[in-house]
Amino acid sequence: MNLFSSILSKKTQTTKTLLKKHVNRWLSRRVPSNFRHKLSNRNIFIMPTRFGFAYLLFDILLFLLGTNYQNNIILLLSYLLASLFITVMMHSFYNFSQLIFSSSAKQFTFAKQLAYFPINIHVDKARFDLNFHFVEQGSLLHTITLERCGSGESKVLLPFLANHRGVFNVGRVKVFSEYSLGLFITWTMLDFSHQLVVFPQQKKFNSNHHYLTGLDEQGTNISQQTSLGVDDFDELKNYVAGESPARIAWKQLARGQGKLSKHYQNQQGSLLWLKLTDMPSSDIETKLSFLCFLILEYSSRELEFGLLLDLASHNLQTVKIMPNCGYQHQQNCLITLAELKFNVVG
Repeated sequence: MNLFSSILSKKTQTTKTLLKKHVNRWLSRRVPSNFRHKLSNRNIFIMPTRFGFAYLLFDILLFLLGTNYQNNIILLLSYLLASLFITVMMHSFYNFSQLIFSSSAKQFTFAKQLAYFPINIHVDKARFDLNFHFVEQGSLLHTITLERCGSGESKVLLPFLANHRGVFNVGRVKVFSEYSLGLFITWTMLDFSHQLVVFPQQKKFNSNHHYLTGLDEQGTNISQQTSLGVDDFDELKNYVAGESPARIAWKQLARGQGKLSKHYQNQQGSLLWLKLTDMPSSDIETKLSFLCFLILEYSSRELEFGLLLDLASHNLQTVKIMPNCGYQHQQNCLITLAELKFNVVG
């Protein structure tokens, strides 16, 4: 019995996967990816709700009853209900028609946190009961509702829950409405090519590994403490892309001696390398979480650091980001962690 259930479950899953691929191919032709979509009869879909089907069945029964008993009052009522049904269908369609949606945002977030994608709406007159959610996360918790959208420009922030580190295309946005009377559901499936960059979830060090942060209990850089008060010029070295512009020896550059960078003893002492191999864990994702915490901690204290990811054990080249500081350096390091893809060895 369990074997039969397992086979049936696999067949059902395979059928759902094939059907989903077929629907996605059809949608790609019917509603192609674009940062701007204007709704028309080509990309608007409409069908009765459960209440709508019950309403239609009741109307058909009234018509059969009136025909059977040749009762003109019942027939008139069935015709009235049928005309209302068609009128509501047209009303539901025109509530969506000519709506313009646009969105071209690339968002960044951390694992297991919400990212918000802005969607701009342009309408020529008031529209009602507009609901938005990502198809991949079709949940009431992540559905945004506009009960009334006035004429002009409006904007909604659509949430997406990122469960894992990586770079993802979050898929299509479903916009739907049951206006009016709830007899029909009108919807569309829009693809804005939204991309989400998910950084690793931060993981703090425990007290046993506090020395790996390079900071003491007060948050002061330990290497800066050992070289405090030493501000002597040490040497000139060839400029390396990514170094702070403040280090460039402008006088030597003006003399035609090439692009050189100044190095001081206290700066050499304060340079820190965040290394993947130094992180206290055997799990690669946990190591990346530790690195993510350190990158944010050092950036918040405006410390200069570099990133070194030795990935030889995963059949990948070593990734090296030269020491620097600032917001852009922080983002470059975090994006590098998000984009890592590991090969399975053996």
